[in-house]
Order: sequence, then C-alpha cells, then structure tokens
Amino acid sequence: MKKTISYFVLPALLLGTLIMAGCGTTPDDSQTQGQKITEQYAARLTAARPYPLGAMNDSAERANLTERLLRMNNPNKIGYVYEVTQNGQVLQHFTIKGKVSSTASQLTNTQNIVDMCSGRYCPVAVDSMGDDGSYGPEEGGDNAIFFFTTAGVMVEWNGTWLYADAPLDVTSAPLITMNADAKPSSSAGVLGTPPARAPQQ
Repeated sequence: MKKTISYFVLPALLLGTLIMAGCGTTPDDSQTQGQKITEQYAARLTAARPYPLGAMNDSAERANLTERLLRMNNPNKIGYVYEVTQNGQVLQHFTIKGKVSSTASQLTNTQNIVDMCSGRYCPVAVDSMGDDGSYGPEEGGDNAIFFFTTAGVMVEWNGTWLYADAPLDVTSAPLITMNADAKPSSSAGVLGTPPARAPQQ
C-alpha cells in the first residue's frame, strides 16, 4: 500500500514544486509597475468613496435593459427604420414588423473546439461553418443588419441607421422611395408562425 501511494504522491509533489517555481517569478517591467499603481489608487479611491450598497435598491439601467428585451422580443411589433447617409440625409425609411437583426448572428455556434494534438488534449477554438454551410463573413460584413417590412420584404443594410418604435418627424425627404405594396419574391413561411413545441418526455 505504501509503495503504491509513493508512485502517485512523488510525481504530484514534483509537479507542484515546478509549478510553484514557475509562478514565483514575477516580471518587473513597466506593465507590472503600472498595474501595481492602478491597484494602489483603486484601493485608496474605493475606501474614500465606497459603493453605496445600502442605497442601491433598484437599477435604472437594468430596468431599461428589461424593458428593451421584452419590448423587442415580439415578432409582431411594428417599428420604423431610417437609413441615413454619412451627411445626415435620409436615404430610405421602412415600417417593419419584428426587430432589426445583425447579419453576423447565426443559429449555431460561431466557434468549435478542436483537439490539435495527438496523445494529449490541447483544445483550440476555430471558426465553425455558418448556418448557410459556408465559412467567412456574411453579406455586408460584421456591421450589416437585416429586417422585414410589414409586407414581408427582407431588407439588408450596411450603413448608418436609426430605429424607433414610433414614426419620427423626418425633416429631409428620402432619396429613395419604395412601393408600399411590393411583395417579396419568395418566403420561407417562418414569419408569423408559432414555434414548434418540444416533444413531451
């Protein structure tokens, strides 16, 4: 029994000693010195002006976030999107149904964990395939948006835009106008339909 324990304890002690030796060397560079100064004045300022925990019974920021989440998580909500040029000219405006979404969003994972080594586990995060089965950025890059008008027309935009859930008094006439009765060329039939229920166990 003692011999078996020594086989496991000695390597563990040796590994712990090596780890402690490696962790004991702290670099004395400008980054480390600057961090020490930051920690010192942060502690001093925190003591001089502590967080008012007793007075914090609510959060206006969390209330805003909650209201926005509940208000926007409605597929039937009517909103108004204004596409704006760099000089402030309104290019186009739309009455939309639902919310504005990012073209960079997807339904599946954006990254996968891959083991790049053999014999030992060394995970590496790599970009995964997109929802459409391809790799790389979506149309319009990371900053593009898309939405659906009340007529079901999908619009993508990669530029400055403004959203409101009430019509705004726009002072400049749009440069481009759209037929309000225009219909989409095709539809997947997802919008306006309730989500599928999960099978009961």
